[in-house]
Amino acid sequence: MSLYAVSVFPKCMTKNFTYNTKIARGDIMSNQHPDFVLPKDFCANPREAYTIPAYFYTQQAAFEHEKERVFTNSWICMAHGSEVAQPNDYITREIIGENIVIVRGRDSVLRAFYNVCPHRGHQLLSGEGKAKNVITCPYHAWTFKLDGELAHARNCENVTNFDKDRATLFPVRLEEYAGFIFINMNPDAESVEQQLPGLQDKVFEACPDVHELKLAARFTTRTPANWKNIVDNYMECYHCEPAHPGFADSVQIDRYWHTMHGNWSLQFGYAKPSEKSFKFEEGEESSFHGFWLWPCSMFNVPPLKGMMTVIYEFPVDAETTLQNYDIYFTNEELTEDQKALIEWYRNVFRPEDLRLVESVQKGLKSRGYRGQGRIMADDKGSGISEHGIAHFHNLVAKVFQE
Repeated sequence: MSLYAVSVFPKCMTKNFTYNTKIARGDIMSNQHPDFVLPKDFCANPREAYTIPAYFYTQQAAFEHEKERVFTNSWICMAHGSEVAQPNDYITREIIGENIVIVRGRDSVLRAFYNVCPHRGHQLLSGEGKAKNVITCPYHAWTFKLDGELAHARNCENVTNFDKDRATLFPVRLEEYAGFIFINMNPDAESVEQQLPGLQDKVFEACPDVHELKLAARFTTRTPANWKNIVDNYMECYHCEPAHPGFADSVQIDRYWHTMHGNWSLQFGYAKPSEKSFKFEEGEESSFHGFWLWPCSMFNVPPLKGMMTVIYEFPVDAETTLQNYDIYFTNEELTEDQKALIEWYRNVFRPEDLRLVESVQKGLKSRGYRGQGRIMADDKGSGISEHGIAHFHNLVAKVFQE
């Protein structure tokens, strides 16, 4: 398999919401606390909606609330199933300060654990790879089976009332869904299908070979932007023509629709061949599918057979988001056209979006920004309408109720 890897570590006025102008200008004093409450009907009517106030994107207090209300109680997509397909395969991911290890046991069962030793808190594994039959803590050499059971703790036989059953790895809920791996830090959470009803069937319809996909390239960025800023950018194609000329050259914007399905949405449209981006023969399947999954994952099925791209967001703090932009193909040996397409994503398309969200994050803190922006949702729900942002902000508002 040819794997390309790149690491780049490089901020509304509504009738029923008022805000502190100092907060909107980004110069709130440390002893002042903004009112992080939004009305229940916030953005309920997309055609009259304004965005979430800027400080929801910049203040750590808002992010701390989201950590508990959103990220520890939602299914988050971690990776494609192919990354841990064989026994002893493992990967690690970090989100909201929690490091998670996902490992396939010798029994072929996929499990997730907090990547921390129960003895003194040392991290157990890093990166990804092939685990041995036991995981050994680098600090005091406690060992754990791949199902999380304690295998051995040095000198435990001489410790009074040492309880091996209370020294296991702490599990994290995991489900494999639509070819991908999801985790939830809430042990009592509903299923992925209950959170995202109907999504799996649509993904299978858009990409029948989703289980056969293999990672071909990954672009990792530590993006100086709030996670909602990144989702906002994904939820509209109003910016496509001015900001993505290569992509816009392929998409038929008059045949482009964005439909809402509760906790997920689907952008669907038709494409035309372009030398600037997607090359395919006239008459071939030419549809785009773009899935947004609450809270912050995006699946993209371009107008090419056996291909998919995924944006994984792993929020770090109010103004930092770790992102993996993964490109998948069903074939292991890449064609020259596929290699060229990867380079287009790496050098053109991906940097275009990164520049946008980084600039917005700075602008949201400017004294020249009025605190909220008008959502450009038109009556027709056209390809350039921003009604998707209104839908997303309505869901976010439910997290910030009194």
